Amino acid sequence: MARTIHIGCCGWSYLNEHDFDDQYKKPHTSKLQAYAELFSVVEINSTFYRLPRLSTAEKWAKEADAINPAFEFTVKAYQGITHLHRFRGKESREQFEQLKAICAALKARLLLFQSPASFVPTKANMDAMRTFFDTIHRDKLSLVWEPRGRWYDDLTLIAEICTTCNLIQCVDPFRNDIVQAQSVAYFRLHGFGKPSMYRYDFSRTELEQLHHIIQGLPRSTKEVYVFFNNVECYRNGREFTTLLAGKRT
Repeated sequence: MARTIHIGCCGWSYLNEHDFDDQYKKPHTSKLQAYAELFSVVEINSTFYRLPRLSTAEKWAKEADAINPAFEFTVKAYQGITHLHRFRGKESREQFEQLKAICAALKARLLLFQSPASFVPTKANMDAMRTFFDTIHRDKLSLVWEPRGRWYDDLTLIAEICTTCNLIQCVDPFRNDIVQAQSVAYFRLHGFGKPSMYRYDFSRTELEQLHHIIQGLPRSTKEVYVFFNNVECYRNGREFTTLLAGKRT
């Protein structure tokens, strides 16, 4: 079955020397260029906290292109849309337009919206999402939504929003299932444990399980994005890349 699996991490800023093998130890102008030696895709997580200047996005694109012309960015939507305005009002639409320009500069195809657990599936919230996604002009962007909290009490509500708003459902595959088959699967792996689920190191057994999950996706799913979002994300991402390479031999 022809299926493309994209493996990366949620950002590049924490990349350190110990994340490299000797073959990758060569001069780079930035951490992004070093990251692009290791992976072919990245989710920009910093855009959730602050929107960069358009010139900064253009610089990122140029840096990555110098290492790998096929390098791909995905972008996490600004929290003003999802957490502050909660898909409501003029401000959220204006912020989307800013994000769209950033995505264009990065040649990003996917834009992720992560709603907080406090954004529960009430009629008012669902109507706000429908209005927002119906009135914005997404152009060539594919939009991804990561629901959290009580949405998983009734999976039909997730399916309804994804269908009516034309959204790709994002999941942590170790916690939740995709509720309906789509051509693109978007996975964000956060880890487990307390005090922080991000201080996590995925085991070989868990990576094998992740491979099994991907194998079990419907045939209609042609692309799978796997983003590690934990302290050992760079090492875990490379381990999973090596694991998949071994499965194909």
